Amino acid sequence: RQRVSALTQELRRAVPPEDRYADIWKPLEEALEELKTSLAQAETEAVKKGEVSAAAAAAIEQQFGRFAVLMNDRIGERSGLDEHVREELGGRVRQQFLPYLLLTSSAERMFVKPRGYAGDFMCIKDIYENRGQGKGHLGPVIDRCFLNLPGAKAVRNRRGLLVEEIRRMCQTAGAGVVRVTSLACGPAEEAFDILTEPALASRLHATLIDIDEQALSFVRERAVQRGLLEHLTLAQANLIYLAVGRHRLELPPQDLVYSVGLIDYFNDGFVLKLMDYAHALLRPGGRLILGNFHPVNPSRAMMEHVLEWKLIHRTEEDLHRLFAASQFGRPCTKLQFEAEGVNLFAECVKA
Repeated sequence: RQRVSALTQELRRAVPPEDRYADIWKPLEEALEELKTSLAQAETEAVKKGEVSAAAAAAIEQQFGRFAVLMNDRIGERSGLDEHVREELGGRVRQQFLPYLLLTSSAERMFVKPRGYAGDFMCIKDIYENRGQGKGHLGPVIDRCFLNLPGAKAVRNRRGLLVEEIRRMCQTAGAGVVRVTSLACGPAEEAFDILTEPALASRLHATLIDIDEQALSFVRERAVQRGLLEHLTLAQANLIYLAVGRHRLELPPQDLVYSVGLIDYFNDGFVLKLMDYAHALLRPGGRLILGNFHPVNPSRAMMEHVLEWKLIHRTEEDLHRLFAASQFGRPCTKLQFEAEGVNLFAECVKA
């Protein structure tokens, strides 16, 4: 049986991958060729007229969106394919689309990862700003295709969701300062959104924690320019070390601790430690809100295989289970999605 197995493996290696996975790959290849043809036609038009027309750009964006959905259906996590097959076919898509990806600005940063991971503070800032940028005529058009994927829209939506949560807390809390802490704050746009409202700024003090000194420098510069630094505590710290007790931050009891782009990168074991750390920071009645990409994410295959932006997607049941196993000792007290239905937000109140 060992010899038969070895021979089978040799035969599999001898068969071109295109033949082995032709039924899966062919629709992807055809759709990809159609997209590349549209891009070539747009480039030809731009050479003659000086720019890609709005109609051509919109058509390309729709075509790209359909291709992303097709990728997710064919080689996504829920396709039923083995991981190595998904990786191989996804690698082919990436290889063929890479010359176009490298024309972009925002998407190229997600792919290159100059700060070591895709969702760094500048990447999130670019997604928030939602301005297609890049080289030549096609770069901005393709950049906008990535910026308008459901996953990117969800990132923009979660900012507004957090603003509403913090605003409601400031408006309904009793006398005194409302204290919130952001774990892995990035550009902290939601905090600035609140602090630019004078009536709310007078009530809020935000502690912003991030391991990236460039992210905190960016936040500090903006806060100084806007005269808001007195409302902020900026802390450069490794959240892994904080969660396991190797480092400490002395903070007063917090009303809200939140993180929207962090736990997707970590396994359940660390997420539990982070929940326990947040529990210790909160006053009784304080809340922890954690955002996580949900498995329904239709951009997942594009993110994983083209941008190489791999996240742990979790369901409602996953987050209920984690909170119940943590110091909170019970399932989530609230679950909600942002408007795109891709980012799930789980909340639990400290008893």
